[in-house]
Amino acid sequence: MVEQPSMDRAFGDETVDRRDRLLAALLRGPDAFVLLRCDADVAELVAGAAPVRLLLVRAADDASADEIRARLEPLVKAVRPGGPPAHFVVVGGGAAAGRAALAKAAPLVQPVRMGFHHLDAAGALARVKGPALPALEEAHRRLAEVGPLGPDGIARALEEGQALAQQERAIVDRLTGSRSVTTTLVIACAALLAVSYLFGSGTHEAALWRMGANSGEAVRRGELYRLLASAFLHADPIHLFVNMLALWSFGPMLEALLGPRRFLLLYAASALGGSVASAMLEERWSVGASGAIWGLMMAGIGVALRPHGLLPPAMIAQMRSRAWWPLGLNLVYSFQPGVDLLAHLGGGVVGFALVVTVLPRGLLPVEQRARAADAEPRPRPLLTAAAALAAVAMAASVAVALVAGRPWALGEPPALTRVAVADTGVALDVPETLARITAVEDLNGIPFHTYGRLPQTPVVFQIAVFPLDGEVPPDQVDALLEQERKTLDEHRPANTVKKGPAERVELGGRPAVSVRNELKNGVQMVSYIVVLGGREVVLQAYSTMNRPVSWAGIEDKVAATIALP
Repeated sequence: MVEQPSMDRAFGDETVDRRDRLLAALLRGPDAFVLLRCDADVAELVAGAAPVRLLLVRAADDASADEIRARLEPLVKAVRPGGPPAHFVVVGGGAAAGRAALAKAAPLVQPVRMGFHHLDAAGALARVKGPALPALEEAHRRLAEVGPLGPDGIARALEEGQALAQQERAIVDRLTGSRSVTTTLVIACAALLAVSYLFGSGTHEAALWRMGANSGEAVRRGELYRLLASAFLHADPIHLFVNMLALWSFGPMLEALLGPRRFLLLYAASALGGSVASAMLEERWSVGASGAIWGLMMAGIGVALRPHGLLPPAMIAQMRSRAWWPLGLNLVYSFQPGVDLLAHLGGGVVGFALVVTVLPRGLLPVEQRARAADAEPRPRPLLTAAAALAAVAMAASVAVALVAGRPWALGEPPALTRVAVADTGVALDVPETLARITAVEDLNGIPFHTYGRLPQTPVVFQIAVFPLDGEVPPDQVDALLEQERKTLDEHRPANTVKKGPAERVELGGRPAVSVRNELKNGVQMVSYIVVLGGREVVLQAYSTMNRPVSWAGIEDKVAATIALP
């Protein structure tokens, strides 16, 4: 329903004439202003070429500053965050009264950028507070060239403006109607978080590793399924909530703009791009959908910059004004400790590149779609096949990760496998999951071989073999071990908060020395010293406080298997 202008105005009133001339200059200007509201006191316009909301507030030329302010303040308070910049123009009133009222009406904390201007009784335009508005200044320069719109002109402008607003609302309704893929992704991520806690009670990080956490080392070892599986895993409920909130913010609109199939391809490609960047350049392991989320966020910016007919003209400027603030917030967040910046950037680059190049090709302009699902003008079997392949790849990655990692086995005693420690002449049994995660570090010419990695695995073993001057006779082994026991008692390892006594123990029928310490980070450290012929073997085991009960005593079991091959 079109709101008709008030017909009881005195059109001889100079302030009405001045306001209506300014209206005419704005509506006929190059910035494509449209009129949404007009009565005796207030006219509201929005610009199609730039995201601007303009309110012309009429005041009598003899109005006081308090009267003008009383008329202006309710309009200022009605502005809500997240909208386009708002400019208020008081038409009428003396220069001093109008500017004083505008200065007092401007809030210290503004929900959006606000500009305050005054067109006084003498016809002079002044910017009182806030940013300038070139379109307003250009319209003011043309006031003498245009006549007032009059009631019929205002009625026509209102009808056109409100029809455009109704069309935009209908398009927005269609853009929020399609979310089947988005909903499925949210459910999948939430379900896998629940699974990780179910299987990893007390050892959540170990469960995440077994379920497909991303790691450059593991990917280079051939575990490619981690690149997509990791995008469905989250470290904790807060991590999940933040990512799913972002997915729910960006997903439905992009899903409606692109259609479910193209949206699924965008999500999968962004997730893959983020994981590849992280795996190739980041040393830490990671989980989370943030690479895919960044792809969606940057795709939104890409649509705003190059709409390809996906956005109605009235929404393009508004989209451009709103698309950048999430990027700024997320960039700041991405530099926080523990956040995978490379995954964010990798996913963002892929999402932006796809949506400004190939992804929108062949789509119907949004105004021509009868409903949200009508994004495609004709069947596209290749697109359907590609989307199906992306869906299968994501589902298969999660399934392969579960089968390969067997997170449910965290509650079972670990199966041991025999490994030979390279270039040492020593072998031992270690849990199978640890045998696949190895590293060697050289300290003072002695290689330290590591099996496992906290927190991916509940325990990490580190072994070093020190050559002695010769084979130790059996009757001298006890004396050597006693000397080592005293040394361990006298020395406190770095970062130790609780030191245990060094003790003589029997490991596999062989004498040894053992000591248990607690480190500052809550890690339990158990050290063993065993003498084998002409070698002194030092085995250190590190474990977390919350490791699975089934792994209890694994240190002694592994230490008891140390032997010559």
